[in-house]
Amino acid sequence: MNSGPLPFPQVTNQQPEARSPLVQVSHLTLSYGSQIALEDASLSIRAGEFTAIIGPNGAGKSSLLKALVGLAAPSSGTITFAPELGRPQTAVAYVPQQQTLDWGFPVTVWDTAMMGRTARLGWGRWPGRADRERVSEALQKAGVYDLKDRHIGALSGGQRQRVLLARMLTRDARLLLLDEPLTGVDAATQERIMALLRVQADEGRAVVMVTHDLEAAAAACDHLVLVNRRVVAQGRPEVVYTPQNVEATFSSSHLGHTHAHA
Repeated sequence: MNSGPLPFPQVTNQQPEARSPLVQVSHLTLSYGSQIALEDASLSIRAGEFTAIIGPNGAGKSSLLKALVGLAAPSSGTITFAPELGRPQTAVAYVPQQQTLDWGFPVTVWDTAMMGRTARLGWGRWPGRADRERVSEALQKAGVYDLKDRHIGALSGGQRQRVLLARMLTRDARLLLLDEPLTGVDAATQERIMALLRVQADEGRAVVMVTHDLEAAAAACDHLVLVNRRVVAQGRPEVVYTPQNVEATFSSSHLGHTHAHA
């Protein structure tokens, strides 16, 4: 299969604000012991919307994603899933940071992608022909079908990230959560990842990506959430991407201060 870069997408003229949220985060505070990771954060996640959560290290971005997937318990505040989302266990797909995974585990690219399918099927159910076809399709979309028999430990960083994306696609989830998918990949892989995620949103899924790359996010996403332990600003890229908001987000002297919302 062709694993070359896809054309970099343009943001579509959708109006996701008119849709009801799939997930509503209200006044969420996350703490680890006495250390506050995120304080009083509120945001909405909508179907058909590509959202980027952006901020420096230690800003609470990954903690927010973990709370959405149920890996971190809120100290206060609420996370409300819309009834139409169904069971979050099957309706949500989560792609963690690469360094948190064991890449020495003796499985192939195909096996790794199939894990997403078997997780959706549930305990005791074996994948059938339709599941194998779904895995094949996901590997093709991610540009790694030609690597399907390779051990995951033999892959480059960019190839590993695309395998994780393929595993995510096999879940057929409505809410996609990705933690730093652009880290450690080359420009061509970054373009492929952003194009693939853009398509997922355009097909009606809610896509939420944590990233440091404000420029790439502003070019491809519908909605930006700038975080520095608090939500500094959120809204459409053309409104949120301002020098003042960037300074408030990435300057340690502004840590935790809220400047503007859009």
